Amino acid sequence: MPITNWTKFFQEEHDIYVQNVANAQVSLEFEIAPGVIQGFLFPHSRNPLNLTQHIPFQSVRASVNFRKMLNRRPPVLQLLTEEEFLKFYERKAPEWGVASPEDAIDRAEEIRQGIAGHKAYTTDNEPKPIHKVLQDDKHFGGRKVVAPEDADVISSDEIINPRVLHLCNQVSAEVQESEKMRAGDMLEELEKVEPQLKLDDFEYLRSHSYWKTVKKWAQRKASEVASASEAGDG
Repeated sequence: MPITNWTKFFQEEHDIYVQNVANAQVSLEFEIAPGVIQGFLFPHSRNPLNLTQHIPFQSVRASVNFRKMLNRRPPVLQLLTEEEFLKFYERKAPEWGVASPEDAIDRAEEIRQGIAGHKAYTTDNEPKPIHKVLQDDKHFGGRKVVAPEDADVISSDEIINPRVLHLCNQVSAEVQESEKMRAGDMLEELEKVEPQLKLDDFEYLRSHSYWKTVKKWAQRKASEVASASEAGDG
């Protein structure tokens, strides 16, 4: 619900927790000193943030545009209590495979800044591809043909979810580093289609998703699927 009693809300200085509930990124400007304007971008993400860690409380209080984003119907931004903020990341921590809500908050901030995308790549313990590549036309619209060790020749688009293939193409070796999809954006897209994914999809992601954070997520999901399958067989 939008806050209307701003006098009461801003009566005492406190942390301000904000969530982007629009279907787009939101950019605002705050006057952090007389004549000094600082822009702030709320990414297209439901991950809430503590705005007062980035913008001084007094500057937020003075921003008419910030209040408008909260008061719009439907709202573009919404305020959370500290308890709601922490509960959000309590739920996210196991989903992201991190140890605590605090780690999840740090992870969300890395995603927001794009840090996760640039620090997370690794070639250590690179998993082996799950299929042999028999043909790989790297030109636009080209077709990759792969085959399991003991199966007839099949194409990757017959065994891997098309959305997974598309996302992995955004971070392939042919794409320049500066143009690769960020790890956080890739994870958000994968979480949307997660219910549709199979073990092969997660294994493919472990081999082709470029970012360490995405590979770790796929490894954890593959383990969950494998454990569920073993439990079912038992």
